[in-house]
Amino acid sequence: MASYDLFLPYVLPDAPGCPEIAATQAIRSAAIDFCERSLILQRDHDPVTVVKNVIDYDFDPPITGTLVTKLMRAWFERDELEVVAPDMVSDPTVYNATFSNANPMTGKTKQIIQKDERTFSVFPKPDATYANVLTMRVALKPTRTSTTCEDVLFEDYAEFIAHGAKARLCMTPGKSYTNPEVAALGNVMFMQGINRALQRAVRGHTRSSLSVRMRPL
Repeated sequence: MASYDLFLPYVLPDAPGCPEIAATQAIRSAAIDFCERSLILQRDHDPVTVVKNVIDYDFDPPITGTLVTKLMRAWFERDELEVVAPDMVSDPTVYNATFSNANPMTGKTKQIIQKDERTFSVFPKPDATYANVLTMRVALKPTRTSTTCEDVLFEDYAEFIAHGAKARLCMTPGKSYTNPEVAALGNVMFMQGINRALQRAVRGHTRSSLSVRMRPL
């Protein structure tokens, strides 16, 4: 894990007079924004046991000090689940199974809904308990109280995240480090870094085009 302090030499020279505590906060905010937009910090969630008649579950991020910004893919045993957006849910029993004529569908899980950064739901309501049956690939982001971030954010994207932090700091009016030109350049470079990371998040570390697949021999 990389401390946010490691980013300071990339930020403070362009923000003279900025207190380190303010710079560190801007770095953390930029790292969170970077992860939310690029989805670069993807990891395997620990297997989840689906419990009979239980729809709602808590995420348990595999990295301390992170939240799940997006559920990328999920499987029940070998079957891939449909990841459904909350506004596409048509069955109210996903949210409330206690009203008088509620009759939620039961069976093996076919859909999964990320309700927020901490919880998700499965549908239909499980008809039995299945141990360690749910496999998920999740995109993570640091929390607001984190003091460190994953090494990849520093090793591969330190300068871009620093540009994002400088953009935030140098847009602050009435400070010794207020500098619209640095802020504007920071925003441009920050977006370039997000685009680069997004390409890696989608393609991985391969050279193949997304639109071309090799035919099997």
